Amino acid sequence: MVSGSNPNPDYTVGPNVKYPTEYRTELFFPSYYNQRRPQPRGLLAKYSYGGPAFDISLDAEDLFNDISNVDSAKVVIIRTGFSTHSMNMGQRYVELETSYTAFAENSTVVLHVSQLPPNPAIIAPGPAFIFVVVKGVPSVGVQVMLGSGKLGRQPILPSPELPSTNLVSPPLGLSRKITGASLKAPIKGWISLLCSLLASVVLWL
Repeated sequence: MVSGSNPNPDYTVGPNVKYPTEYRTELFFPSYYNQRRPQPRGLLAKYSYGGPAFDISLDAEDLFNDISNVDSAKVVIIRTGFSTHSMNMGQRYVELETSYTAFAENSTVVLHVSQLPPNPAIIAPGPAFIFVVVKGVPSVGVQVMLGSGKLGRQPILPSPELPSTNLVSPPLGLSRKITGASLKAPIKGWISLLCSLLASVVLWL
């Protein structure tokens, strides 16, 4: 929401005023305003500088029913910082490293996510917001705590490697579609029954 834009002192209006006091308000609606937004599960409340990775789960709806959208998924942390005189020198945007395990059978994904980079100078300790973005659509921001949340030296932990990205395909022969192997067993049963009936008729004649 943007309001104002009045370069004049106090209240200034009139037919000869080039830039009168502005009362209109502009509302911004992002392109995804009416879309379902991702609803990740597994977000932490506190993040360390380095340390063990964690997992976030996304279902088919979070991926907009297209598992290939996992390639666009990212986990970002934004520190809003502080503003003064139209400047914001405390704002930070950090994208956490990720890999994933995707399950083609049900179009779900587990994101494997690193903790913060092991350097507090990149993003200072304190409150921030975390988002999971899929195909340019962010989840609702969740307020989290970075580091100890206090000024001073922060614990720095080693950062282990993430699991390799992996797409798990459904096992062969377990398809639920009414084609191929799923029809073979019933057809064989009916053929066997028909042969038995024909044999009985021949013997009776």
